[in-house]
Amino acid sequence: MIKTMKALMYDQPGREHSSIRQIPYPKCGDDEIIIKVMSCSICKGAEHDHDNGKGTDLAKYPVVPGHEFSGYVHEVGKNVTLFKPGDRVTADNTEYCGDCYYCRREESNYCPTFGSLGHNINGGFAEFVKVKKEKVFHIPDNLSFNAAALSEPVACCIHAVDHANVRYGDTVAIFGAGSMAQILGQLFVASNASRVYMIAGKSNKLKLAEKYGIIPIEMDRSDYSIHETELLKENPLGIDLIVDATGSTKIISEAIKLLKKGGTLLQYAIVHSGEKVVMDPVLMFNNELTYTASFCQSHNFGRAVDALASGIVDGDSLVTGEFALEDFYKGLDENVEDRNSIKVIIHPNYENQ
Repeated sequence: MIKTMKALMYDQPGREHSSIRQIPYPKCGDDEIIIKVMSCSICKGAEHDHDNGKGTDLAKYPVVPGHEFSGYVHEVGKNVTLFKPGDRVTADNTEYCGDCYYCRREESNYCPTFGSLGHNINGGFAEFVKVKKEKVFHIPDNLSFNAAALSEPVACCIHAVDHANVRYGDTVAIFGAGSMAQILGQLFVASNASRVYMIAGKSNKLKLAEKYGIIPIEMDRSDYSIHETELLKENPLGIDLIVDATGSTKIISEAIKLLKKGGTLLQYAIVHSGEKVVMDPVLMFNNELTYTASFCQSHNFGRAVDALASGIVDGDSLVTGEFALEDFYKGLDENVEDRNSIKVIIHPNYENQ
């Protein structure tokens, strides 16, 4: 008799092509670990794209989504020595070939065969998930499974902070107040930055950011001069680093005008609309401005777990909803439709929480 487990499966993009069902339990290889998933976080962008029929850029279907997860080691292969059943863990969702030009330069993000659990490899919206042993990380007892599940977005944000290369005394302004903006804000507060601002529409998210030392500025989308005036009042020369966590082409085009000479705009959010960002090349040239981007992460999971365990990033504060796997769609709808929703956690083994 084939052993099965409960999982969310998308046969192809679109909710109508998905369901919570029984699928085969994964076979544990000699160098692999099976994790019993206790918490799997909804990545609003990725899960919404699976669900709305678009599909994610990396996706290959059929697939079990979910690339942000944590739980207990359930089974280990014969070559696994650092982990045993019952250990509390999280896991890096990424997989690389290890042999290409970029992998050999330790630039795995650019690997042409880049793989990711939850996109083109079965992920964590299941009772169990199979992971290569080198991708698994112990988590301390003081770190909740909910917070540990956020190691992946924290790792991505650490990559962005590294890429930003903030100097002592720099000012940082983050546009957006979603989960990634909140994590970026908390990380930048712990960086060399002298002041960190968050500019977004009215919501409880700005109040949360203020709790962690981030300066909130409310945005009126019909009149950008309001937040621009407030920001430049304290920073008449402009801002050293602006991070876009909205993906709005209009916000990006206007925000770059707020940069100090020599400043940088870091594109963090994906622009889904297909629109083009309009920039003034004369302004870019005369002020020696930099427009750059940060995509995904590689080899940052250890630092992400440390940032969460130490409290530099308060993962539990970002969790605004929790649901059993059977209620995945309800949780996703809440995350997409509720302006105050930040991170929603799904519990595939809810009865054992």
